[in-house]
Amino acid sequence: MPVHRLLLATSLLGCLPLLAGSTIPGVAASAAPDSTATGLLLGKFPGASAYDRIWSAFTLYKDEDNQVLEEFALQGRLQLQYADGHSNDGHFDIQDFKNGSAANRQSVFGDRFEDRRTQFGFKSKWFQNWKLDGQIDVDVTDGASNLYRDIYDLYLTYAPSDKLNISLGKREVTLGREYEISSKEILTFERSMVTGALFVGNLTGAWVQGKGLADHWLYEAGIYSNDRVREFSDFNHGIITSGKIGYDYSDNLHLDTAVVSLQYLHNSEPGYRGHDDGVYFASASPAFTDSIALSNEMTQGRFGLTTDILYGFGYQGRAEQSGVTKTLNQSDLFGITIIPSYFIADGLQLVGRLQFATATDPNGLSLPGRYEAFSQTTDKKGNTYTSLYAGLNYYLYGHKLKLMNGIEYSHLGGGDYDGYTFLSGLRFSF
Repeated sequence: MPVHRLLLATSLLGCLPLLAGSTIPGVAASAAPDSTATGLLLGKFPGASAYDRIWSAFTLYKDEDNQVLEEFALQGRLQLQYADGHSNDGHFDIQDFKNGSAANRQSVFGDRFEDRRTQFGFKSKWFQNWKLDGQIDVDVTDGASNLYRDIYDLYLTYAPSDKLNISLGKREVTLGREYEISSKEILTFERSMVTGALFVGNLTGAWVQGKGLADHWLYEAGIYSNDRVREFSDFNHGIITSGKIGYDYSDNLHLDTAVVSLQYLHNSEPGYRGHDDGVYFASASPAFTDSIALSNEMTQGRFGLTTDILYGFGYQGRAEQSGVTKTLNQSDLFGITIIPSYFIADGLQLVGRLQFATATDPNGLSLPGRYEAFSQTTDKKGNTYTSLYAGLNYYLYGHKLKLMNGIEYSHLGGGDYDGYTFLSGLRFSF
């Protein structure tokens, strides 16, 4: 889909609240006195605090009683961070990251900070049972000539109840609880190495999901084209199939939240990679035929704990990458990630993470692309990876506005990396 069409469609949708209900006059200066509608177009900003009222301005229109348009709101995120690392081979920082591949140069804002993510879009609810959401990745790199980089997600959902949601479009397809959590809400700067290695990307497809079956059960199933593209796939390559089942046991143990889940992914064409176009830099589909995740998450009061156990079945064979056929020899991969957290004061959260990964081949693991891979280390492949993370998050307005600081020590066994990375950043979303 050409970007001008996407932007035009978004602009037209933004005007629809003016015509959505009989309580809104032709020029939406104000709502009828007995109307429940709120939003920027009506000049009504609900909320108990100044933060509430400021963030409510991103909602253009909202009225749960409107039978045509319940809500139309803007959504987006801006995530800036600084990184500084030291290993057994010396110092590395954002500048080394900037001097890497063209894809990484896109992500650096100036010389000291990384624009980790900038996204902008909309979310909307229609006819009581329909949702239309979408975002683009915004390119704010120095000298960027076009703010539009790619469609991050854009999908239509039919949601008659919590038990049944059917969607079609493009989305981020995840494996494991750590990746299921939006980047707006993750407690660490980066996700774990194994989670990243098994991530299949933002893909085009169809999926169904639901929760609350027999009060406790949840499920998800989907089918997607496995090629990562700038907009929408033409389904000329492999297929990703996904299935998940989970159980909410919070009532059983009298916890605030507690969910355990099992997820499975199958990739019919591991390792496929499309062509770059100078703005969008395609990543290869993971070189794993099948992946499994056993996850658990629980919270109680100030305490939280997320655990992922992941396994990837490696692929040995041929794969097309940027029009060239290459031979891949990826071994099996196993990893476990444990993320405890505790609010030591209101708005101040202590976060930890332990991750361990191992591969069956001596060089089956690679250092994470952020940030250890940009150290001066010469041997960046091994067969074990161990990492410890400690962080402190300060929430000014929940996950919508927070400051993060963290330090991570990691060791690559069978390779030549032993070091730590300090990170500091700001995360803003609406």
